Amino acid sequence: MRIALVFALGVFLAACGGGGGGSSQPTTTSRPVRGSSDLITEAEISAGVYQNALEIVQNLRPNMMRPRSGAGAQPVRLYLDDVRMNDLSGLATVPAGRVREIRFINARDATTRWGTDHDSGVILVTTKR
Repeated sequence: MRIALVFALGVFLAACGGGGGGSSQPTTTSRPVRGSSDLITEAEISAGVYQNALEIVQNLRPNMMRPRSGAGAQPVRLYLDDVRMNDLSGLATVPAGRVREIRFINARDATTRWGTDHDSGVILVTTKR
């Protein structure tokens, strides 16, 4: 009796853990999987042809560059490897091949990290070193 119970339990567990429940649809790899709306990864960048970081942001996440508040809002700030740049035109000076990731930091987190003049958020570019 005990052997039959152990056998039945083994069959049950094998049936539950087997298949994986995957789709029978074929997958394509022609388009990279887009991650977070606040992060552009090196994999996404390498999947396209871009000259500089400005082209990357304009093509992959243009919303990163738009001020978040109403009229009179401060512009989105730019930091390159944690060093503040003058404005978003500084993105054009960073070659696409040097970019490891581009991250948007929301206004609340940016104000906490860098101070009160970041009410539209920050674009933080991290380069390969």
